[in-house]
Amino acid sequence: MSVNKLSIYIFVLTLLLSCNKDKSAGENSIFMAKESDLSGITFSNKLVDRNDLNIIEYLYYYNGAGVATGDINNDGLDDIFFSGNQTPDQLYLNKGNLKFENITEKAGIKDYKTWSTGVAMDDVNNDGLIDIYVCKVAMNDNNPDDHNLLYINQGGNTFKEMSNAYGLDFKGFSTHAGFFDYDRDGDLDMYLLNQNIHNVNSYGTIDKRNLKDTLAGDVFYENKIKKMENLKMLQPVQVSIVVHLAMDWVCLWVM
Repeated sequence: MSVNKLSIYIFVLTLLLSCNKDKSAGENSIFMAKESDLSGITFSNKLVDRNDLNIIEYLYYYNGAGVATGDINNDGLDDIFFSGNQTPDQLYLNKGNLKFENITEKAGIKDYKTWSTGVAMDDVNNDGLIDIYVCKVAMNDNNPDDHNLLYINQGGNTFKEMSNAYGLDFKGFSTHAGFFDYDRDGDLDMYLLNQNIHNVNSYGTIDKRNLKDTLAGDVFYENKIKKMENLKMLQPVQVSIVVHLAMDWVCLWVM
């Protein structure tokens, strides 16, 4: 056998072994993709540039929207809520075996034609049912619905938007919200993370740290069960929320 033929055989054998190894690795992977026609999830956060809305005009244009999971009907299966930028928010009911049903409309989740940036699913009113809080970037002062939304679980896979009644209808540049029991009184309080505003007014002396921005400053809320009360406006930051337990007290890290 010539050296050339031997080299070819070795190359082909190596290629075949590599293919089998890749296939085996795929079968043993921790995660596997499930196509939308099998899962029933068709949500897609598509962005369409406009002259007045693009990465040049809006710094956080590509930050994305948000997704949260929670068991809305206590059947032991996590349901999924997708929030969209230019796409309407969608709620999917988990039917089991990784199959989901889009129940957005019949659940009472409305299309307010606003820009969603994040979503959290927690039992806000402590009634044993998972509620949904959606953060928004208020881009239209003339739109009365352009504010953060709180969907209170009514049972039977239906929700009612009650952000105003709970004092959580913040109107500004929200990014995300974190719920946790900071005072250990048995209910969930909320830290609201809002985007920064970058303009000439951002620069100056250290005294500017004490200035509050009603649109961009972070907000901390204490849960009063029937009415949430705004505790304190914090200084604007631009990152994520990390909640962690230390010495039996919840600590909030904002980085």
